Amino acid sequence: MSAITTTSDVLDEALRQAGLEDAFDDRGQAFEDCPGCGAHNGLKLSLARGQVHCAACGTQGPLLAYLREKVEAGEWNHEPFSEAEIIPIQPRLPRPDLELVPEREPAIPAQADPTPLIAELVDDGDRATDNASGTKRSEASGVTGERIIITLLALVFLGAGLAAAALSGFANFQAFSLGVSEPGQARVWGWSGVIASICSFGGFTFFWWHLSGHRRGEALRALVFALAGAGTSIAGTTLYMVNNEQGQAVKWQSANDLRALTETEIADWTRQLEGIPADTRSIDGLKAYLAGVEAAGRTHQKPYRDAQNELGLAERRAVLEQNIATARAELRQAVTIGSDARRAQSLPAWFFALMLELFSSQATSIAFVSLLLLYGRQPHQVDHAQMQDELAGIV
Repeated sequence: MSAITTTSDVLDEALRQAGLEDAFDDRGQAFEDCPGCGAHNGLKLSLARGQVHCAACGTQGPLLAYLREKVEAGEWNHEPFSEAEIIPIQPRLPRPDLELVPEREPAIPAQADPTPLIAELVDDGDRATDNASGTKRSEASGVTGERIIITLLALVFLGAGLAAAALSGFANFQAFSLGVSEPGQARVWGWSGVIASICSFGGFTFFWWHLSGHRRGEALRALVFALAGAGTSIAGTTLYMVNNEQGQAVKWQSANDLRALTETEIADWTRQLEGIPADTRSIDGLKAYLAGVEAAGRTHQKPYRDAQNELGLAERRAVLEQNIATARAELRQAVTIGSDARRAQSLPAWFFALMLELFSSQATSIAFVSLLLLYGRQPHQVDHAQMQDELAGIV
């Protein structure tokens, strides 16, 4: 065998029995006619790899098996060697733990009885399957808990977003309807503001849904649609708030004017009340006195006429007192209206409209997209899970 020295007594004996102890060169390679296809010197024998391989037909197998078959058959007569002894070196599926043996590593001699090794591999596979099953169960429980939590949060966000959208739609309805004087057309334009609010949160929902599915063209178009609805809704809500502020300012100014007028009237009525003598009797007493005088037939006397004049003063006093009380009640109401109008001006209209639009559009879109991702169809994830199951079953 020239300078090549084998590392296995079994292999040395097989080479001597096959008459190939001197057929290998310095690299540990020899060539013979292929028993599968009959190619002349087409079968390559390698001591380093412990393999035989035919470049013409692709036949390959262990070197030791080839030598044993050669000794037992005596001569090949171009018959392929036993199928039971041919072991493909290419695995059916790529696995990181199954690697080809490099050419520089010596071949491991064949075991006399490979049954214990096979049994051990089967046991390891069972243990790996049990571990994988336990892992899948733990992952499934974790996914279920995560789904419940996200679902509850999505429902909370959905309720808040729809409530904000309802407020935005109401504001848009009121603002847009004020732009038209005719009642029927005012209602039509008012509902256009409600449609803008719906388009806002619906468009953002489609945007995030398309973006999560990597449909960038559709996502961009939905974003343009959503921004148009959001801009219209913000403008409508801002206009509604501005109109309210202007209305409250008018009320406050009117209340100030009414307060000044009322104060003037109260002062005038008070001066008139001060002109009535303080010893003027009550209306009921004077009426009783006059009725007695009339019953006695003394209406021609001066006390009767004085009592009539005093009754007029008493009635005038009652009217002035009633006017003063009513005016003071209106004055207190005007002061309350003016203070409310001043307090309402503390929040800018544009800020309120912008935040309301963010709440209505983003909260609803977040909730809808979360529910779609949780309970919608996801083909790529289903295919990936099926592939993992198939790989686990094959291995």
